[in-house]
Amino acid sequence: MNKTFNSIGTMSGTSFDGIDISLCTTDGQDIFKNHINLYQQFDNQTKKDLKKLKNSIKNHEDLTKIKKTKLFKEIEDKVTNLHIKLIKELILQSRDNIDLIGFHGITLFHDAKSKFTFQLGNIEKLFKETKIPIIYNLRHNDLKNGGQGAPLTPIFHKLILQKLKASTFDGIVNIGGISNITYIKDNKLFATDIGPGNCLLDDWCKLFFNSDYDKDGKKCLITEPDLITANNYIDRFNFNKNTSFDYNDFSISEFRSLEKDIGLSTLAYITANLILTYLNEKKIYKVLVSGGGRKNQAIMNYLKDRAFNIDDLKFDGDFIESQAFAYLASRSLNKLPITFPETTGVKNPSCGGEIRKA
Repeated sequence: MNKTFNSIGTMSGTSFDGIDISLCTTDGQDIFKNHINLYQQFDNQTKKDLKKLKNSIKNHEDLTKIKKTKLFKEIEDKVTNLHIKLIKELILQSRDNIDLIGFHGITLFHDAKSKFTFQLGNIEKLFKETKIPIIYNLRHNDLKNGGQGAPLTPIFHKLILQKLKASTFDGIVNIGGISNITYIKDNKLFATDIGPGNCLLDDWCKLFFNSDYDKDGKKCLITEPDLITANNYIDRFNFNKNTSFDYNDFSISEFRSLEKDIGLSTLAYITANLILTYLNEKKIYKVLVSGGGRKNQAIMNYLKDRAFNIDDLKFDGDFIESQAFAYLASRSLNKLPITFPETTGVKNPSCGGEIRKA
């Protein structure tokens, strides 16, 4: 019999926009209820510093050096303090005792080939300030056992699809910095990263529009994409089984010859049509969409009749991943597997996470 916990999940994605946290009651299996979701946006300096750190790390040796720098120590402290602030706010809003925290942190480096990943966040300080057991390092065991270390959310996506079993949805696409998919075929769970989600769009907006992102995809809708450039990129793209991408795997460099409006609409076309190409290859017919990309109207227009906003089915698409980490923390404490051969390429179903407790 699995124990049920009041679990807080935290998530901060590769777009470096801020921190999502969710309070859920769950046993990491069939029992799940979301109570509270909170968001803390990063200021521009924090975003800039995080991007600078991430771009400075190309390997394990770089990380070792950077950890000794003043910038690293300052930004780790700042990010940890923001997590603590948000968690304490959530605790004040909750009427229930909190049993554990599922902490993701901020991925500064992930390389499945070298079996190494690093997420920013001071676990000792977080535990000292909250006095709540923390499940963290959820990717490490998967990497150690032959997996890609990502994506981690498919087992939670499976729960959502099971709750919607009367519907006709085959999977869930999350469009964050990277696009990834969870889908069910012949009663088996599969997952992989697809390709760039918002990462190229956001980089383009920063370079040419002096903004963090294209709100609601309005700028993407101004003009038509350059279809020759877009389809050339899509035709060269390979969908490999259990692929795990990093933000730095993609670059806007080959698109810089395009006018700024055409470039942006071209990148939206690429993001959407890589998803459509994958759906067609795998004969996946209808999916739900979570993550920030679901708010980009240009992307959703291209996905029309194949992909639908998860918000329309009474889920909050902004907090699916933070809810997932509350769920994964409970699975970890109940010693249930969180990754599987068909989702990350791990050799066998794998438990994950370390625990910091008194």
